[in-house]
Amino acid sequence: MSKATSPGGRLRNLRTERNLSQRALAQLAGISTNSISLIEREEISPSVATLQSLAAALNIRMSFFFEDEDEQKVLHAKAATRPSLNSQGVYIESTGGRIPDQEMEPFLIQLAPNTSSGERQVIHTGHEIVYCLKGKFEYFIDGDSYFIEKGDFLLFEANLPHLWRNPFDAPAEFILILQTPGATLDPVKRHFVEYPSIPHIG
Repeated sequence: MSKATSPGGRLRNLRTERNLSQRALAQLAGISTNSISLIEREEISPSVATLQSLAAALNIRMSFFFEDEDEQKVLHAKAATRPSLNSQGVYIESTGGRIPDQEMEPFLIQLAPNTSSGERQVIHTGHEIVYCLKGKFEYFIDGDSYFIEKGDFLLFEANLPHLWRNPFDAPAEFILILQTPGATLDPVKRHFVEYPSIPHIG
């Protein structure tokens, strides 16, 4: 296992993604700052209890710290218990799990005013489906601009370069479904490149 995929490396990468200091994470998890440092440097192996505390503090499944993830056959993502991530004005909810051979990955996205998916356009296999629940926002697809308002659907081939943003003064909310053949998580990882823990939240 490389350092990047070891529990310590994953913890360090995730802490950096969340813009948390070691001290801030230690306070959230109820463990010492020194323990965080030692875990990240691979000088100690964290106990299951410590990993559980870290996972709870970071709102991720404990499977984030390991190579493999358990899959379920039915996912029922209750509104009050869906895993979420809130960073840089972008709020993201996921189902918190996967089923075998899953080719669709749904997300609830909330955009604060003047926020975006990033400057870099995304390209991936499959299709992308968008449904606006509230407000309005903008999708750039292959050089064209599409303004999406409440009730609008957008469906397109995801191998076209694209990104989304909210240039308006009011928040927007939409359902994003990433569909890809072959049950790969690559589109999710490409879309949320600044949030590498997204496939694991919950």
